[in-house]
Amino acid sequence: MKIYLIFAVIASLLLLGCYNAPIGGDGASVITTSKNFTMKESWKESFMLVEGGSTVAHTVLVSNVELHAANLKIDSQTLLMKVGEARPIKLGGSTVVVTLNSIEDEYARFSISLPPQTQQNNSSQQGGNNSQGQQNQTLNENGDICVSDSDCKSSHCNNGYCCAYGQCCISNSNCSVGNCNTTTYSCYTFSLLSKGAPCTSNSNCQSNHCSNGYCCNSGKCCLSSSNCASGEICNTTNSSCVQSIPVYNASDAERKANSTTDGLLMITFSSLFDSARQCSTASSAFKQCIPRVSVRDEQASVSTYNVIYSNNFNGTSCCPTVDVLVVTVDLSTNSATHHWIDTTFTQQLANTMQSNLNSNCATAVQYMACKIS
Repeated sequence: MKIYLIFAVIASLLLLGCYNAPIGGDGASVITTSKNFTMKESWKESFMLVEGGSTVAHTVLVSNVELHAANLKIDSQTLLMKVGEARPIKLGGSTVVVTLNSIEDEYARFSISLPPQTQQNNSSQQGGNNSQGQQNQTLNENGDICVSDSDCKSSHCNNGYCCAYGQCCISNSNCSVGNCNTTTYSCYTFSLLSKGAPCTSNSNCQSNHCSNGYCCNSGKCCLSSSNCASGEICNTTNSSCVQSIPVYNASDAERKANSTTDGLLMITFSSLFDSARQCSTASSAFKQCIPRVSVRDEQASVSTYNVIYSNNFNGTSCCPTVDVLVVTVDLSTNSATHHWIDTTFTQQLANTMQSNLNSNCATAVQYMACKIS
């Protein structure tokens, strides 16, 4: 009965995770190149390293596992690592590189590796120095793991890696500031861009605002008005799109008035009057009193104009100039209203004038002329 009770207690402790026996002990594997570990929180495991011709035991404990990070304790050293991070550490007389590869289902998957130089030394110790090539040290390329400057072809070892200068890296997680250039394996920072410069993210800009492919302080950024939407222009002082301020002018108002039904009717009368003055059989005294349609514009507000059609006369014996029609144009709404001052100007009158000119222009001229004596 006691034996069953002891087994039950041990089984309960194992299930509850309260008992974590080191896996390995005297039988722990010796790392000569690299070893992968898959461990949950509170799990502990042993491994061996060759140091000075003998093997030395070490332990690794997973203290905590988060979504994208894990806290490892190797011997007395505590390492808080992010996924993808590789970190060289000293263990006794050896240097190893700990790499947190992934976290899946609460398991931390990491590896402990020896630098290439240490692997070669271990291999030489185990197999003997059979050739001059085994005795020569191979210098590491940029991006390779290192312990000292003498390990690198570039003679620069920093952050556990070889590179030509500065802070060395193999990924952005190795850089305290900036990003990792995976061509040179050095950390770098770039100058922040000023307003109007092309950008891809807020972090590119001095203003920390990238929009529409350009840097600016706020809103939609631009380099020219072609970068802005319809009805907007680019304020090149702050490189932002702003609502365009419409510019209204009298010529636009006159074009709008001429396109209305009433404006077209006045253009018809102007053409009839021109034809009458061309009548070769008509009296010059009458022809000079044929009216000429003139147009003038009077601005009523920022966007509103009064377009005024008048009958003008050249001869001294002719009627005085008189206004016939006023078309009020609001350019902000592109609308127009009319007010006839002389209501005799109708389409029917225009048709009658055209018919009379066709049948007998001399008589028609007398009818169309306006003489005071």
